[in-house]
Amino acid sequence: MLELLTKIIKTLTYLMVSAISFSLAASDEAKSAQNAEFVEVGGGLSMVDVPHYAGSDQSNFYIVPFPFFVYQSDKVSLNREGLKRHLKQTKNWDLDISFGGTLPLDSEENRARENMPDLDWVALGGPSINYRFFTEHDQRLFLKLPLHVGVATDFTKLDYVGWEFAPTLRFEKLIHTEESTWRFISSASYFYHSQKFNNYYYGVPLEFATTDRPEYKANAGSGGYQGLFGITNRRGKYWAGAFFRYRTLSDAEFANSPLVKRNDNWYFGLAFAYIAYSTK
Repeated sequence: MLELLTKIIKTLTYLMVSAISFSLAASDEAKSAQNAEFVEVGGGLSMVDVPHYAGSDQSNFYIVPFPFFVYQSDKVSLNREGLKRHLKQTKNWDLDISFGGTLPLDSEENRARENMPDLDWVALGGPSINYRFFTEHDQRLFLKLPLHVGVATDFTKLDYVGWEFAPTLRFEKLIHTEESTWRFISSASYFYHSQKFNNYYYGVPLEFATTDRPEYKANAGSGGYQGLFGITNRRGKYWAGAFFRYRTLSDAEFANSPLVKRNDNWYFGLAFAYIAYSTK
């Protein structure tokens, strides 16, 4: 049973890694046809370097195969940006429910968290209010205001770990050539976390305190800022993308946690995919 659970966790970890790589990989065509039903199926390979958690001085490098799947309709969208259920939409405003998650971590693999409980896979989900400043001439600028509740699981139990509010300003630009379509993405995000959420990642209970890792309890507050830039290219049945993401905890509420070893983290990713089937 334990071996089966380990395989499930590893599989979901690989899928989450590909999701990190491919927050960029939603179909350009689907984005430009929000009300049209659209399906694409394929597969690819991603390479990504991510820190163990924001503030860690250690990182993991993954080479991960992934399924490329896009479904878009006026009610539901499923792509590398996650699963969304569109509830209400006007000319500039829309309301949806979105889902995502964070990667698990074996604490024995992280020096700062040695002998502490592992960080489980955390599923995040909740409503998001979105405002479109403009959508015209193959470019758009919009503001997303998602409020996500977090539930941690090792697939033997579920634990509520608080909530995250992450307002994000995002700009996208499409450039069409005779043979391919380029997509440029840039975004800026601010994070605000509940006390429970901050303590799940950065708290140090007394029983796990050491000389080099004193007891620490975080309050609710800022989780820092993030900037992202990505670029993709679609040429027929072939898709490629790359991204880099910068996260700073310089003014985070938990910046003084002994588990924060670095205020600044970089995330990098590169991916390729082949689309075997498309309804377009």
